[in-house]
Amino acid sequence: MTQTQTFYYHFQKNWFWLLSNLLMLVLLVSCALRHPALWLWPQMQILLGLFTLTLLMWGYKYLLKIPVAVISNEGIKIDHSRLLPWQDIAAAEYRTARCCFRRLPLIVLLPRPGIKYRYNFIQRHIIDSDFTAFSLPLYHITAEDAAALTQIITKRVGKIRPEK
Repeated sequence: MTQTQTFYYHFQKNWFWLLSNLLMLVLLVSCALRHPALWLWPQMQILLGLFTLTLLMWGYKYLLKIPVAVISNEGIKIDHSRLLPWQDIAAAEYRTARCCFRRLPLIVLLPRPGIKYRYNFIQRHIIDSDFTAFSLPLYHITAEDAAALTQIITKRVGKIRPEK
């Protein structure tokens, strides 16, 4: 591999969420235009802020490309974490993590003991959970991306061990 490869999340679009947010925002604005005193009502301001924020969150999740992993010759960068060099990875294994009553597939990169790595806030808090600090999700990505990630990790780290 000579260049950097980036893999992105591919979320299934939730159109009901978008339509309900737009409908509520339109209803709130039309009521406030008809009765201008509503603009000063704190509950109305909170509702307008809430529906505007959720609309922006929908746009962030579904319209922007959110990276799962950035892979280069030096190492792998998972989500928004720092680069993990290939030589600091001892092994990799398949696991499943529980989230909202579902079992989600992961590839967990197991670091060598005693590596010098600055964990970010989230990595420090999930390091001992099912979804560890160096977990690559195999859900919410395309099957081709999951196969390519698996192939690259197998080539760099060695055979990926099955779940215990």
